[in-house]
Amino acid sequence: MSVHKWSASEPKGAVVLVHGTGEHHGRYEHVAAFLNQQGWDVYAEDLPGWGRSPGIRGHVDSFDDYVQRVREWTVAALEDSAGKRPVFLLGHSLGGLIATRFVQREKAAHELAGLVLTSPCLQLKLEVPAWKAQAARLLDRFWPTLAIANGITPDMVSRDEAVQAAYKNDPLNYPKVSVRWFLELHKAMQAAWEERERLTVPVLVLQAGDDSLVDADAVGRFTEGIQGQKTFRRFPGLRHEVLNEPEREDVLSHMDRWMKEIAQNKM
Repeated sequence: MSVHKWSASEPKGAVVLVHGTGEHHGRYEHVAAFLNQQGWDVYAEDLPGWGRSPGIRGHVDSFDDYVQRVREWTVAALEDSAGKRPVFLLGHSLGGLIATRFVQREKAAHELAGLVLTSPCLQLKLEVPAWKAQAARLLDRFWPTLAIANGITPDMVSRDEAVQAAYKNDPLNYPKVSVRWFLELHKAMQAAWEERERLTVPVLVLQAGDDSLVDADAVGRFTEGIQGQKTFRRFPGLRHEVLNEPEREDVLSHMDRWMKEIAQNKM
């Protein structure tokens, strides 16, 4: 197991970053640079089937494969910190769902200082017709790796034209997902809602207000139902990738302040 690490010159804590659907951790270099400047080491790697990772593109046999990979990265960060510095988990979109399921299920999550979610994939904006779900279940029996378009277009992720162009031309981005992936995603979303009471670490949710991929209202309801410490911030007008919008520094600064406050309270 290997995980990429962006190191701060004088680290006061660490952030484990989990990317979203069809992309790779290299798209978050600017996020790592900002967090490094604020004193946070950043750990990230490509999820199975995405970026430079091995496996069938856009496919996962089980959502647990994602959760276990994040467990490996998180354990590496926790071991490096040796209990002396706080470690936070940051997940975007699909990565937000994976991070949520990790915290809900894994013992190692109890050592985290907090969970940060940006536009987490807890409910899709467009409901999938029943016939499509039924067809997917049928196809999964015979051809689980069948690839279908993920429906994400560059203008959905950001209003920044430079970001849109980079997204479109990035050879490591992959625009399809498998039938099995589709089914595993929906099972994971349902499980996340059913197990909200297991989110026992502090949670910060930074949600795009103009999100055409994730249902922002549903994310708000999900956050309200968390019994522990939680903070929800909706950014009006921002599209799905709040960390790639023109206002990204405002979003990152909000995240940094929250993590420092949580870390201070734990001392």
